[in-house]
Amino acid sequence: MGFLIDAAVRATVVLGLAWLAAALLHRSSADVRGRIWRAALAATALLLIPVPLPEAVRISSTALADVAGVSTGVTGSVPLLQTIWIAGFVLLLAQLAFRLAALIRLTRLASPFQEPGVLMSGSIVTPITWGAHHPVILLPTYALDCKASTYQAMIRHERAHIERQDWLWQILAQCVTAAFWFHPLAWLASARLRSEAEHAADDRVLADGREPSSYARQLLDIVRRVNRTAPQAAIAMIRRPGALESRIAAILDSSRTRSSAAFRTRVTVVSTAACLLLFLAACQSARLYRVAQVQTPPKVVSKVEPGYTEDARSSKIEGTVVVSLEVDAQGRAKNIRVTKPLDQGLDQQALAAIEKWRFAPGMKDGKPVRVAATIEVNFHLR
Repeated sequence: MGFLIDAAVRATVVLGLAWLAAALLHRSSADVRGRIWRAALAATALLLIPVPLPEAVRISSTALADVAGVSTGVTGSVPLLQTIWIAGFVLLLAQLAFRLAALIRLTRLASPFQEPGVLMSGSIVTPITWGAHHPVILLPTYALDCKASTYQAMIRHERAHIERQDWLWQILAQCVTAAFWFHPLAWLASARLRSEAEHAADDRVLADGREPSSYARQLLDIVRRVNRTAPQAAIAMIRRPGALESRIAAILDSSRTRSSAAFRTRVTVVSTAACLLLFLAACQSARLYRVAQVQTPPKVVSKVEPGYTEDARSSKIEGTVVVSLEVDAQGRAKNIRVTKPLDQGLDQQALAAIEKWRFAPGMKDGKPVRVAATIEVNFHLR
């Protein structure tokens, strides 16, 4: 969990700065703000990639057990916080997979519309689009009763989403939210990304010459028919009726900037996100020392020996569990994780024991510092 907590702290910096930038650029186009949220979510996803630890202090420990003896420790178990995070992560990913499966079934049952690449379904109440390689647009059946200008506005709006690849970014946002489900800024970023995508698609419709007041009336005509939420895994023209007020105000605001982000702006957004990631990585590296960088490496002053589990004993499992960690300036083990597993139960026994170890911290220039360490726990049966 240490790695995830560290990633969450850095995600707070990234997403917090994105929120500030988007707020300061509230008079810029929705496309610019949307690209800020895209870059922030992509950077947050990259934070989940583990950064290799520097050269570490190597420490060995041996756990012995009699084959016929009684277990010397509790049976292996996953820590509570890790269990809670895994449950939330798996639940949200399973929910996304279920929604995608439902969307596939809905698309297969849809019938062709009079426009190429457009399908019609009686199971939806608002136009939607989804898909990456072969994106599809689905219109509700009531589109047949609408004026040509109305359903053409629907199609243009959804095609704007396809041109912007909004569905792919929405899926990325949902995956990031699944990993950081406990982080309110992750949910905020996902919601703001979706909101700015709708505003940007509206801007593209208006850029094609459609009258703002006419387009606003067409949206109001659609929202009157919306009596339930749209499929969550798709990009919906109107997700819920209550969310339309700000869009109508933006559509009718003649002073609003509607142009797409210039190439220079896009490069600036991406470069800023990349520099922020490098800065955060540099800050992390600066706090963590290699063994060759310290005058005195950390040493174990007290330790708890890991015990065998009944399952490992009965299966006569022997071998080595390699654990990486950081010894902080107070001599405590932090960011402990298994880098070479042996058996799930024995792996957890090693982690649980090392959490209780105490060290004399590494010293640099007369001060205690944080140092990377690797512990090899050897499990043997007597």
